[in-house]
Amino acid sequence: MKNKGGQWNDFELIFVSFDKDEDSYNEYTSNMPWLCLPFDADKSAKTTLSKKYKAEGIPHLVVLDENGDVITMDGVEEVSKDEEGARFPWKPKSFSELWPEKVLTKDGLVDSSTLDDKYLMLYFSAHWCPPCRGFTPTLSKAYTKLKEERDNFELVFLSSDSDIDSFNEYYNEMTFCALPYEEREAKNGLSKRFEIRGIPSLLILGPVPPGGGDRPLINKNLRYIIENGDFSDFPFHPKPYGDLELSGSEISSKKCLVVFHENGDDDEQKEVINIVKAVAERHKEKSDMKFLWALEAKGLARSIRSASQMSEMDDGASMILLDVPDEGGYYKSKEKDITVESALEFIENPGERFQLE
Repeated sequence: MKNKGGQWNDFELIFVSFDKDEDSYNEYTSNMPWLCLPFDADKSAKTTLSKKYKAEGIPHLVVLDENGDVITMDGVEEVSKDEEGARFPWKPKSFSELWPEKVLTKDGLVDSSTLDDKYLMLYFSAHWCPPCRGFTPTLSKAYTKLKEERDNFELVFLSSDSDIDSFNEYYNEMTFCALPYEEREAKNGLSKRFEIRGIPSLLILGPVPPGGGDRPLINKNLRYIIENGDFSDFPFHPKPYGDLELSGSEISSKKCLVVFHENGDDDEQKEVINIVKAVAERHKEKSDMKFLWALEAKGLARSIRSASQMSEMDDGASMILLDVPDEGGYYKSKEKDITVESALEFIENPGERFQLE
């Protein structure tokens, strides 16, 4: 890989193997000119690296700066487009560099600068996507309701439609703003910047900082909040705890403590919620975990019970530790008297690892 002045000398590359046996590893690495993590390196170190750098598939190439901060996780795509490394280290454009000068409202185009002091929701969606078409009416109603309560935010649709006619037809169903359809480069860059893997996807950014610069990302997973209909916590800063049914997008990326009590009465379920919140507060400095309650026998609660071979629901509470990022691992607690202390002890000493089916 060369730049215009010759070879790049201020970087190093390290190969992390997922080969199943040492012979395959040796054969694969024999012609690699760069450093390689030894085949017998601690498996937990590889797992940690995979989680930290979101290696959900391979090949996966991450570029870090001299401080170990991520420059890009899209190295494979960047190398394929820039084999000579002319744009190395492939630093993505900032939000302010990507965001266009104009935004489309129902009254026409307005200067984007008029939104600088507002929170900004971005809605990645498309007319061809059935889940999007199902969610958009709910979002339009939520937008109208929120606008009646406050005017310190705006919502902008970013289209993944393949033609302007589809965009126009879909946008006519919406009550909010949109990125002009012709701003394809901006839309694609923003999708990459916020790691949008599927649609519909809804996130919220803070206002432009007083001194300028990029808007801070507040919450990347607003869809379930909108569907739940409770907007009292605007601008929806993420909490480490919550209802399992509203946290589906997070259980695949974080270790989660889940306390089940579907047959509990109102007081018992309220106690479970208080326990989970207290555990989250006590544990918040130790890890990026999620702490959840499951109080209804439906949806994710039912699916997780089945996949983890939990016992049938009874009048008591039960808890498990889900670690989906660890290749679908989980741990079961035998504790029936669930308290803050017993939950914390379970997290520290979860016991035997099981595999989700």
